Amino acid sequence: MEEIRHIPPLATQNLARMSARADAASPEEAEKDRKLRKSCADFEALFISYIFQTMRRTVPESTLAARMPGKDTYTMIMDHKLSEDLARRGGIGLQKVLYEQLRQKPLGAPTPEEVTGAEPGAAAKKTLKTD
Repeated sequence: MEEIRHIPPLATQNLARMSARADAASPEEAEKDRKLRKSCADFEALFISYIFQTMRRTVPESTLAARMPGKDTYTMIMDHKLSEDLARRGGIGLQKVLYEQLRQKPLGAPTPEEVTGAEPGAAAKKTLKTD
């Protein structure tokens, strides 16, 4: 119970910033953000599953035990579920990095005004020539 009462100030600042950002977002932006987070987590799960698959290939097959039918399928399913669970719990940090990178506006991407054809902002008007 003591841990709950003593929250470091930096953690409360980060929580306040995150909740303020969530309040300011429209429902469409919140849904888009949720889908982006899920996509990043799914990608990390696939990446971790590939790591497990690659690591298993480095272990030599045992000659003492007979080859069991369905073992490869069971191992593949187990690795996939384990990697999904690991990614859901925070994973190896790849989804966080991907999310932060993909959330930013890429260089050269059109602005919302350019996409919708709306009147450009004041900064854009300065650069446009008017005849």
